[in-house]
Amino acid sequence: MSAVRWGVLTTARIAQDRFLPAMKTARNAEVVAISSPNGKAAAVAEQFGIPTAYTSHEELLADPNVEAVYLPFPNGLHTEWIIAAAEAGKDILCEKPLVASLEDYQRVREACTRNDVTLMEAFMYRFHPQHQKVKEYINSGRIGKPVSLHARFHFPMDRSEGEIRLQPGLDGGAINDVGCYAIDVMNMVMERAPHTVYGRGTSPNTGDPVETSAAAILDYGDVIGTLDCGFEGGGPRAHTLHIIGTEGQISLDKAFDPAPCETAKVTVSSRDGRAETCDIGEDQFKIEIERFSAWVRNSSADLIHRPLTEENLAVRLALHESIATGLPRYVTDVHAVEYHLSQEQ
Repeated sequence: MSAVRWGVLTTARIAQDRFLPAMKTARNAEVVAISSPNGKAAAVAEQFGIPTAYTSHEELLADPNVEAVYLPFPNGLHTEWIIAAAEAGKDILCEKPLVASLEDYQRVREACTRNDVTLMEAFMYRFHPQHQKVKEYINSGRIGKPVSLHARFHFPMDRSEGEIRLQPGLDGGAINDVGCYAIDVMNMVMERAPHTVYGRGTSPNTGDPVETSAAAILDYGDVIGTLDCGFEGGGPRAHTLHIIGTEGQISLDKAFDPAPCETAKVTVSSRDGRAETCDIGEDQFKIEIERFSAWVRNSSADLIHRPLTEENLAVRLALHESIATGLPRYVTDVHAVEYHLSQEQ
């Protein structure tokens, strides 16, 4: 099987720090073009051995040699560039969160369906083997029946001028940027979205137009999930997952973004005090690239991990409503709302 030929739109930090280094080790993918209107594409192309650098994203999308694209744009620009890439016939891996509204979700779904292209929200953590280990422990009954989940993601943000995470027009804020990971992993463990949510958001800087710290309760009925997230934490990043069951517990010390050179620890403990820890090292970006490339080559066009994408959007929308009103909110079925919107047109 020939390698899928990729284009990367923008020279964003995540592209340079994680995606492009992982791409160099991927077995079924290669980057053939990169684009940026800020003049940095040529230097990044030289650094990573990319054959072609474009000064506009439109030029890259028009390149017939490019089969799939990676879109690491600020959140608020995802919709327009997903649609542009779909119209150009490119398969699309777009950074999380995919979109921030039901209307935008419907627009990107329609564009990808009409142009027969594959789309995936780039939650790279889903591909790390530690989460397969968690699923094995739960399915085998190692911790009994899950009764509560807690997910956390904090890091100290660089408050430089123009920081995109602080811009509501670019769908910034703690929930969209890091809370989405906590939401996603709990939905993945539970294999469904919660019924209701209750969230609180705040910022120690009163001039911030978005929440920079947030906490929430996710009610799954028989299981309660909690999360906290934000940009204000001092020291190293904290990104953990803890699952409590009737017969034991599972803890992940680097649940979402271990570096390629780091090992992630999955610890399972039992009611009788027995515990074991697995050290798992892997580059989750590399696995994500290889899996998506395999889907592009071997599958019909689709929205990969559609249930998780829809559940994540539904919970984020409900949490933003809860934070704004101070009240609990029901989580709406995105698929049903999307169908209703399409019938109105």
